[in-house]
Amino acid sequence: MKIESTEEVLKKFDYSYHLKNDEIIIDMELSHKILVDFSNPQKVIITDKLIGYNFLTGIFKMSIKKAILFNIVIGFFLSLLISLENANLGVLFFIALMVWVLLWSFFYISKSETLKQILINWND
Repeated sequence: MKIESTEEVLKKFDYSYHLKNDEIIIDMELSHKILVDFSNPQKVIITDKLIGYNFLTGIFKMSIKKAILFNIVIGFFLSLLISLENANLGVLFFIALMVWVLLWSFFYISKSETLKQILINWND
């Protein structure tokens, strides 16, 4: 995979992106970015990042995998605190939060994996 051919693919599919040294940063929808690192010619690294004001982490910047873990841990502790007052409400809160996390995680992961597959398939 080369940086020039990747740029052509992104232009062809009308993705918004910018170059930073040997890296292409692709702007996805809803505060999601894909980073394609070409610094090592033998191995291209594709990573994702959620930036501020997204539906999984709020104002914090982190990868999707870290965001899922973050939400599970925070959700568990918040549910535990709510359960001290009302156990049913705490369980209901935890279930609702996990449904929210699963839906948005699926959205972000599917967008990320789809773009990765487009880049890999069109560059070979």
